[in-house]
Amino acid sequence: MRKKSLPLKLQMMLFTSGLICLTLLVTGLLIGYNQASETKEALADKAALSASHFARMPIVPDALEKGKADERLRAIAREIRESNNLQYIVLMDMEGIRLMHPVADRIGEHFVGGDVDAVFEGQRYTSEAVGTLGPSMRAFEPVYNQDGMQIGAISVGISTEVINQAVWDSVKITILGTVVSLVLGLVGSYFLARRLKKTLFDLEPQEIAYMMEEREVMLNSVSEGVIAIHTDYQIILANPSAEALLERAGYHGDIIGRKIIDVWPELSTEVLLNDEQAVYDKSVHFGNLEMITNSVYFKVDKNDVGAIITFRDRNELDAVMKKLSGVESYAHTLRMQTHEFMNKLHIIGAMVYTESYEELAEYVDSLSRIYQRETGIISAHIDDVAIAGYLLTKLERLEQLQIDVDIQGENKWPSLSDPIAVDRWITIIGNSLENAVEAMVGQEEKKITLVFDVLDGALFYEICDNGAGFDVGELPSILEKGYSTKGLNRGYGMTIMINAVKAGKGTYHIQSEIGAGVCLQIKMPYL
Repeated sequence: MRKKSLPLKLQMMLFTSGLICLTLLVTGLLIGYNQASETKEALADKAALSASHFARMPIVPDALEKGKADERLRAIAREIRESNNLQYIVLMDMEGIRLMHPVADRIGEHFVGGDVDAVFEGQRYTSEAVGTLGPSMRAFEPVYNQDGMQIGAISVGISTEVINQAVWDSVKITILGTVVSLVLGLVGSYFLARRLKKTLFDLEPQEIAYMMEEREVMLNSVSEGVIAIHTDYQIILANPSAEALLERAGYHGDIIGRKIIDVWPELSTEVLLNDEQAVYDKSVHFGNLEMITNSVYFKVDKNDVGAIITFRDRNELDAVMKKLSGVESYAHTLRMQTHEFMNKLHIIGAMVYTESYEELAEYVDSLSRIYQRETGIISAHIDDVAIAGYLLTKLERLEQLQIDVDIQGENKWPSLSDPIAVDRWITIIGNSLENAVEAMVGQEEKKITLVFDVLDGALFYEICDNGAGFDVGELPSILEKGYSTKGLNRGYGMTIMINAVKAGKGTYHIQSEIGAGVCLQIKMPYL
């Protein structure tokens, strides 16, 4: 039982949306991380620049030398802090004592944070620490007097909350773009899945796969050769029967991807892909075989796509027609027998109507003698009603053709319960008699000997004629090609008989010489 899967449209939407989500998530994380890093770096540069700018003001070294920041310096610091959204600007001496702070009560106290030591060694740097105003990013800048001696330091801080808000503002645009892209991707995936489903005739992948399996099974089971060619005359498909037929005709090698003119030149001149009319039952030679071909051109959206060509060995078709002709001949014989029987009934009716009873008695007596003679001979050797009746009609025809028939045999054929076995024997007897009649055409003396016997639990049948005969060495060629190369016209019937014998798991033996007739022996089990 096939496992039911999700519809193709839903699968494509889930797959596409999942891929888009993953891609956008990774991209968004990378962009967000990069923007966050750049924002923090920009703010750190801003703090460092503010600290450097403030440290180079002449008023700052003066305040450090006096040990006190006046109101003017505090006003400048307040203006810089507010305009640049800074948390604090602190001025300290070489002992780390604050000379200036946004909170007046903390002036005169030591700088807090544990990251101030390096600035007293003349280093410029930024760090993150927790001070009296909370966590912040801090820039440190040394302050020098006119003699180049360090006399203090500047620390400029930006609140971590301000940094986080700036990072969020920069990442927020990325998140918004990611969400919009995801929505657009989902809408696009929906329409893509819808268009693809329409292109696939609204079929699901498992349905298409099942149809492909069915197509392969059908192509492999067709006895006719099937070839599909593209508009550029390139073979794009060939079933096993086509490859086998082409190999029998003498072509060996791969045919898929080859030009039809390189594989089958005679056919390529007959196939015109711009012709919209189909061609049926056209005879085309290929090597030593004659093929019956059918060409059908097809289009997609009014555009030429290619053609499908089916073909079969003409000899095989002729063999089938020969078999059908044998059945038709059997039916015709039965109709003749029925017609003759009706004529006899009319004669008897006329004699009764004219009250010619003596003539009627003589006529019925003669019919009885003829019937007893013919049926007696047959019933003495064959107990099966169907086979005996068929043989009786064939013997009447042979009598009309002035052919002497001798029936022999020691053990009587039993009645057969299997209708298939009866059909096989009728096929064998009918074709063997037809072959014998054809072999004696034009001869003055025509003789056929039939032997019906039972040997070792198997039915034995033998037919010998005094016809033209043939070279037994040609038998394999006759059976393979379906016709006699010497013009005896007996190959089809022989092939049909041999196939019937093989189907019944029997054996056969043929003896013949040119001018000495043919003797065919068949032994086939019936139990």
